[in-house]
Amino acid sequence: MILDATAGNRTMYETKNVNQIIYIDIQKKLYRKPTIYADCTRTPFRDKIFHTIFFDPPHSYGYEPGDYFTYPHLTPKQKKIMGLKGNVYYGVEIYKTRSALIKFIYNAQKEFLRILRNDGLLWLKWCEAEIPLHNILAIFQNWRILLILPINKPQHNIGEAQTYWVCMCKKEGYQTELSAFQDRQ
Repeated sequence: MILDATAGNRTMYETKNVNQIIYIDIQKKLYRKPTIYADCTRTPFRDKIFHTIFFDPPHSYGYEPGDYFTYPHLTPKQKKIMGLKGNVYYGVEIYKTRSALIKFIYNAQKEFLRILRNDGLLWLKWCEAEIPLHNILAIFQNWRILLILPINKPQHNIGEAQTYWVCMCKKEGYQTELSAFQDRQ
């Protein structure tokens, strides 16, 4: 099974509805509804169920609610060049501070350690709009980086900020001491 842990409006996908993917998000205003409304830091899934998890968290913080459906750094001309149509949810209004965004990413990766199979893959998408990639990767201490792919499409980069896909697996020997799922029972 595959999980998209921050599905938004599924803008990263060429095919928007794939039966093999469970799409989750907490936002109710999305025009492409998730399979399940869920917080990726506390999912309703049992331990070690997913083969692959995609994680595309907000890359910025501190924006006002008016930025809810937008790319905040892009000019209208850039949006037109990129071919952006409809509502693009970016989540930049959720986290008011850098530390709040970092805490969210930390808690999400802890949950992914629980729900990802031991032989599974975590794919992180990160744009260096506010925070360099190496600072984000420091959060993933129980993960082994398999590869880092820079994305060279203009629609995936914000100005000079580079976007990456990072593929990770659990470090060998990693075991959750207490399942967060069991803790909630």
